[in-house]
Amino acid sequence: MQVSDEQTFDQTDPLIGLLVDERYRVTRRLARGGMATVYIAQDERLDRPVALKVMHPHLADSQDFVARFRREARSAARIVHPGVVSVFDQGVITGQGFLVMELIDGTNLRQLLRAQGAFTIPQALRYTADTLEALRAAHRVGVIHRDIKPENILVPTDGPAKVTDFGLARAASEVSMSSTGNMLGTVAYIAPEIATTAEADARSDIYSVGIMLYEMLTGAVPWAGESPLQIATHHVADDVPKPSASQPWIPREIDDLVAALTARDPASRPADASEAIDLVTRAAAAIPADLANRRAEVAPADRSGVSETTALNTEVMSAQFTRPLPAPSTVMTVHTSAPIPTPEEAGTTKTYKRAALWVSLVVLLLAVAGIGGTWWWTEYGPGSYLTMPATDGRPLADVETDLGAMGLSFTVEEEFSDDVATGSVTRSDPEGGAPVHKRADVSLYVSKGVDMKNVPDVSGKTQDDAKKALTDAGLALGAITDAYSEDIPQGQVISQSAPSGTSVPHDTAIDVVLSKGREPLTVPTLNGMSADAAKKTIEGLGLVAAPTEAFSDTVAQGQVISQQTAEGTVLHRGDTVAYTVSKGPEKVAVPDVVGRQRQDARAALEAAGFTVQEEAILGGFFGTVRQSDPVAGTMLKKGSVVTITIV
Repeated sequence: MQVSDEQTFDQTDPLIGLLVDERYRVTRRLARGGMATVYIAQDERLDRPVALKVMHPHLADSQDFVARFRREARSAARIVHPGVVSVFDQGVITGQGFLVMELIDGTNLRQLLRAQGAFTIPQALRYTADTLEALRAAHRVGVIHRDIKPENILVPTDGPAKVTDFGLARAASEVSMSSTGNMLGTVAYIAPEIATTAEADARSDIYSVGIMLYEMLTGAVPWAGESPLQIATHHVADDVPKPSASQPWIPREIDDLVAALTARDPASRPADASEAIDLVTRAAAAIPADLANRRAEVAPADRSGVSETTALNTEVMSAQFTRPLPAPSTVMTVHTSAPIPTPEEAGTTKTYKRAALWVSLVVLLLAVAGIGGTWWWTEYGPGSYLTMPATDGRPLADVETDLGAMGLSFTVEEEFSDDVATGSVTRSDPEGGAPVHKRADVSLYVSKGVDMKNVPDVSGKTQDDAKKALTDAGLALGAITDAYSEDIPQGQVISQSAPSGTSVPHDTAIDVVLSKGREPLTVPTLNGMSADAAKKTIEGLGLVAAPTEAFSDTVAQGQVISQQTAEGTVLHRGDTVAYTVSKGPEKVAVPDVVGRQRQDARAALEAAGFTVQEEAILGGFFGTVRQSDPVAGTMLKKGSVVTITIV
């Protein structure tokens, strides 16, 4: 947070003089905004001044806001960068959430704009680059600002600009615009995707930076003077105007830079802050020298709250391109009472003086040459270069220690690696052992380990659909085999080599088995087989046996007489094979003819299908059947001989 020259002090403020959290003594009120009041406090534990930002009471009415405020505060505290205002602590006082933040001696970009009206191109690009550097560090740890605007860019009296209030816009998103009054002012910098879907990513912050750059150059935001709803509509429906439309002297390179940063489609903007910084650097290099100190003729709005020191520093920052020569020394006249020398004496004196002057000049030139040579050697010559320490494969902490000891600044980016362990450096720019300028920014790339991919479920998909699903998941389709399947239609995946939902290395090829459909089964010859053999044969093929029985005088009992499902018929697993098994010859019971007359008995036996033979006793005088052989009830096949005894 910033320290201004404004001495705001409200004796009725109950927080003045209060010891917050048994640690922070509130000394005075610094500023009041739409979401919070900022105080200067003394950290009595560490004996240092800090900024205490206390949320307004109406925000504390929402428990969801308080919880989100705490989460966002913790996220912001993870950002460690010289261009980001540090968050030291957070808590709750009198039901209101508070943040303890770094106290910045300086002002903010809004106050500078009010004091100067507009900035020169080098000034504007410098503040833009500082802001993007801070955003790069925040985005690297997954924190999106959502509310980039001049009020949130602090300008210390020394050092780069600092970004503050990370995450507070997200925490306050559920609070109505009318209740805060702060979000209404922010609509001038809002990205189109936030206005339409409320979704934001790193590119949303870049859009806001582009709007801020436009304002720094022209002295006003695009579509100024319109209602918040109209402005939001412009962001969604219209391209941001070219700065040169307002200030014709602004070069095309700046127009192109603003257009790139503020593209309505996020995909057309720089992918991240690093890419945006590259664009800013290239634009800065292309600015003609005659435009370095030119600025829009915009009348300053207000110089209150801007210290002379801060204002002077910003002027000096932009003056590096046209630094004035030193003013000539003041000529002093010295009066003396000594006698005026004679011409001879004067001539001798002049000779000595001239010689002394030449000696002094030579000494001076040698000194200047020595100093200049030393300066060149150490700043631009061989003496300005160091040798990069070994980086590849080493733990990040070790490399950071080495670079810090050498005074080299560095940035860290993560990438996947199949060979380097997680947390170790995969590569660096410059590479280890290479010369590096002492003021260069070293890029370190740290392994996140092997890039693991989640295996999708491709069961039931066609080969083309399975390949697409695997490709979309970052994997490749491996070997393809086929097999019959009773459940999966022909041409669809039966199984895959890695189960769905599992995590595998990115270079893993997933093998699949494609269905050939149901397996065709050919019905064999069953005739003459025993019933048991026929059943085993059929069931062995995966078919279902369906035998029936019939009498046969020619086929032995238990053997197949015939098959209704013909030999060679093509069936599929589970289909039925019908055939007939012999029960042997048909048998009938011998009827009871004992006591019956001969003719009656013969007729009964012949009707049952038997052949009748007679044996007479005493000539069969009475004609009555006395017995039969076999006896009545005996089961015999038709045609068998039954002998009757007649008396």
